[in-house]
This record gives sequence, structure tokens and C-alpha cells, in this order.
Amino acid sequence: MYLNALTELTTWFHAMDYTNYARWIPVHLRDMVTLPTAHPEVARGFEAGNFTIQKFQFSAIPIDQAHEQNNAAIKEDGGAVGLTDNPTALRRWMMSRPEIARLIGEFQDELDLRNRPPDTRHHDQSATVQSAFVKDVQSTVSVVEHFGNPFEEESQDLLVLDAKEIAPPAAVDALRRAHEVGQLHFDNFFREGLVERTKPLEYAIHRHKLNIFGQPSKVPGKGANQVKSLKNDVVLFSRLLLILLSYIL
Repeated sequence: MYLNALTELTTWFHAMDYTNYARWIPVHLRDMVTLPTAHPEVARGFEAGNFTIQKFQFSAIPIDQAHEQNNAAIKEDGGAVGLTDNPTALRRWMMSRPEIARLIGEFQDELDLRNRPPDTRHHDQSATVQSAFVKDVQSTVSVVEHFGNPFEEESQDLLVLDAKEIAPPAAVDALRRAHEVGQLHFDNFFREGLVERTKPLEYAIHRHKLNIFGQPSKVPGKGANQVKSLKNDVVLFSRLLLILLSYIL
């Protein structure tokens, strides 16, 4: 499921010009697909569920997320700024700081247990979270009552659910072609860069520039001419207002 979902996402990364993800996630996919043959023991560990860390009572987190949290704890006092120029100091910092962060964390946890009783509630059970959730639900209901239920919309137009703004034909056409374009580009990139290796991974990725969500609607006679017309209307209204005031006064 993970590989299938990530493959589908990578198709959209190629279609929507997210070049960094489009370039390096295929490398990760290739490594994961070849993992059972390249490193069977690691593959069996992943299949057994050994890819998370239990840091809290109610949920586990991925190993890379736990590493990022530990890095944040290690870097609280200035981090590795300036250490990268000195390999010896950097290695000393990499070896010692995780252990120091662990000791500090255990000390803080011990103080918390002594100063207050253990809280066994889920983090979503607090009054603040519950009130915020109720507020969000009420806001959603209010919008649906005002604009109507967006899922009951029977129009064939592509529109924004909350504002009911209709997308221009060019945006609709780009959206309909997006998945096909991304799939073709992803297949070519994977074949040329990772299977046949006829092109290096660093070669420039072609951008499609499919303006779907940010493309403004273009109506004939609008744009700069409309702004100019509005300015003329404002000037005309101001003159009429001055004339009326002169008659009244």
C-alpha cells in the first residue's frame, strides 16, 4: 500500500512540477522495490512492522520522524553551527549529543512525574482541543448552510467548493490531462534514469506548467480594459457628485 500510494503521488509530482520530489522519490521507490533481494533481512523487518518507534502512550511514529525530533532536541543550544568545518569536533558532537539529549529528557520526565500526577488522557481530550473542534464543526456547518452542500452539486463545471468559482476551460483541460502527462513523464524518468541509466539523475526536468489551481479566469473584454473602464466610471461619478453638491449648496 505504501509503495502504490507513493507511486501515484510521484505521478502527480511530475505533472505539477514538484521537481525535487519528482527526481528523488523514484530513487527511494527503486530502493524499496529491490529491498527483498538486496537486503532481505531488512525487508522482513519492515514487513513485520519494525519501522516505527513507540514514544507516546497512544501512537507510534516513523523512525525518521523520531530522528528529526531527536535532532531538534540536540540542536536546542545552537546545534551544529560551525562544527561542519571541523570533522573531529563534528564526530565528537554526533557521538555525545544524542546521549546528552537522552539524559536531559529522562531528567525532565522524572521531574514531571514528581511535580504532577501522570495524565493518562489522550491529547485530544483536553478542553482546548475539544472547543476548537466544536468551533471548526460549527464553521463548516455554517458554510454548507450558506453556500449549499458542495457534494450535491450536479453541474459538470469544475468549481471551487466554498466560493463556487468556475474554473476556465483551459484549467479544466489541463486537469484532465494532468495524470496522463505525469504518468508518461514519470515512466520516462524512471526508465532513463534508473533502469537503462542513459541519463544522469541530475539532468534538468522539463516543467509542464499546468496552471490548474492558480490560473485566473479570462473573459473577453476584461483585464486591463476593465480596470480602465472602472477608473473612468469613478471619475465620471465624482464629477456628477460635485455637480449635485454645487446645486444643493
